[in-house]
Amino acid sequence: MYKQVETVQELAKFHEIKETVWTSMGFEMEYAKEGSAQFLLLADDGEAGGTFEMTPFSKSSAYMKSLFQDVVTEDMKVMEVDSLAVLPKYRGQLGQKGICLMIDYAEKHGYTHAIGVADPTFFKFINTKYQVKATQTKDIVFYKGADAIPTLFHLKDVYDNKHDPKYSWYNSSSSNQVKVEVGG
Repeated sequence: MYKQVETVQELAKFHEIKETVWTSMGFEMEYAKEGSAQFLLLADDGEAGGTFEMTPFSKSSAYMKSLFQDVVTEDMKVMEVDSLAVLPKYRGQLGQKGICLMIDYAEKHGYTHAIGVADPTFFKFINTKYQVKATQTKDIVFYKGADAIPTLFHLKDVYDNKHDPKYSWYNSSSSNQVKVEVGG
């Protein structure tokens, strides 16, 4: 499950989880962007154990816009994905929920693609385990304290083909997952 951040307390929990994870990985902390939608990823025990943030590309930072300006085309509707952070206790159960959230959010809001700077392990993982096409768009960059891969995620390909057997992980997760409404 996931829940969109709506209160000051939920935003504080979002930042607490993200800071715990990012600090442990040596990343420089970055707070929620204005105009973005923040989400708490909820574990089976009901506790918030992860975070994810979606931002319309038009509201991305100047750095992110410059990194992807030659990749984004007029026929794409693009969002930036950021802040996927999962507490160690919940690793193995919330990553997939975060990927499902990214796809659900994109479909609900008509986003065809997402951009972001991906951890190299996550980049490999999303391409191989989940078969979500993620394209490296530039050489690895040093970002917020670690190497990251500038990535274009092809999300419309997934939500338009949800019933393809290669996305059985999405179908089984979605059918068993009670989602909190993804707002505005």
